[in-house]
Amino acid sequence: KNYRSLGCKLDSVLDTIARLKDMGFWVEIVTLVIPGFNDGAEELAEMAGFIAGVSKEIPWHVTAFHPDYKMTDPPRTGCAELERAYDAGKTAGLHYVYAGNLPGAVGDWENTYCPGCEALLIERRGFLVLDNRMRSGACPECARQIPGCWEETPPRHSTGSGMPRALRV
Repeated sequence: KNYRSLGCKLDSVLDTIARLKDMGFWVEIVTLVIPGFNDGAEELAEMAGFIAGVSKEIPWHVTAFHPDYKMTDPPRTGCAELERAYDAGKTAGLHYVYAGNLPGAVGDWENTYCPGCEALLIERRGFLVLDNRMRSGACPECARQIPGCWEETPPRHSTGSGMPRALRV
């Protein structure tokens, strides 16, 4: 119902996610959690359940809304709403759930952990990578391969401000 109110067809989005995964594309999903719009426990559980049904390896980024442009009525998303979304993802069995847009306010939910041994793999604060313990796309503790697009020898610590930079073409 909420998707239709924005002029979209949810089935088209869901079909595309499943089709891209089936075709071998790398898929990550970002959900803007909007208080009073899509932050209900049942709706979040349905989202997480759909994603897990496609693949438990798909990263799900649940991000905080802030009033802006043409949508200024709902309040900002707080940590409680992101926690509800994070918990829905973990309950559904998703291996990689991240809470975003509240750097430093969501505890460990910004980090990547090994789904096998639960070792900390990538520590983040906002866009800044504080530490990257991955070794050739695998957990350094249990050697489990972690799905994703990884550099062979990634930098272990970030430099700079941690803010995204514009690409130069």
